[in-house]
Amino acid sequence: MNFLLKSLFLYTQVMWYQDSLLLDPTERRSMETRGNKHTLTIRQVQSSDFGNYSCVADNSLGRAKKYMELSGRPSPAEFRSAPFSRSWDSYNLTWGVESYPPLEEVRLLYRKLNMNETYQKPGKWHDVILQPQNGETFTHVMSYNIRGLDHGSVFEAIIQAKNRYGWNEVSDLYQFYTRGAEPEMEDMELIASSDTNPSSLPCRTALAAILAAILVFCLGEVGDPLVIRS
Repeated sequence: MNFLLKSLFLYTQVMWYQDSLLLDPTERRSMETRGNKHTLTIRQVQSSDFGNYSCVADNSLGRAKKYMELSGRPSPAEFRSAPFSRSWDSYNLTWGVESYPPLEEVRLLYRKLNMNETYQKPGKWHDVILQPQNGETFTHVMSYNIRGLDHGSVFEAIIQAKNRYGWNEVSDLYQFYTRGAEPEMEDMELIASSDTNPSSLPCRTALAAILAAILVFCLGEVGDPLVIRS
């Protein structure tokens, strides 16, 4: 696993921390500086490596800090199915979750959006607990055929997954349609305004990061916002 910090300026001193502990090189951990690039590498990642990492850089202009969490929990689910169903009363939902440890449980919640020309009102959440079939791959792809849906209707779904390190972040809200619900532009604008406040979702939330991911920290001037690319 590599943490790479790139800066616009040369820093005279760069220090890496795990939580509040200043890190020193070990057999599995090394720090390297090449010009304006500073890298922390952790080999053979273990559960003891999980935590909040920070990089503190100093030069004559001042000090800058950037942060990242390393966790063994799964990544947030990403939906892969097309939004429009060919069926009048069912929809085959497909998604992927990245996790090195096997998944232990997956939770699917979906609900109907009751809509007309002037308003929309979310319906009741339906909660489905799924037992994943784990393979040897890092990316776990799953599908679930939701039956008994109203035709010509709009629905939305969220996914959350768990491995031995805990639950991941709840996925983004995903909207799908049964046959006959091809939305017009005005409907699309109304759908886009759906309330996605995480506090209204009956799910436990957790910070998640992919184990052994390659993360790039882009450090600009002191006080610049953090940009992460993976």
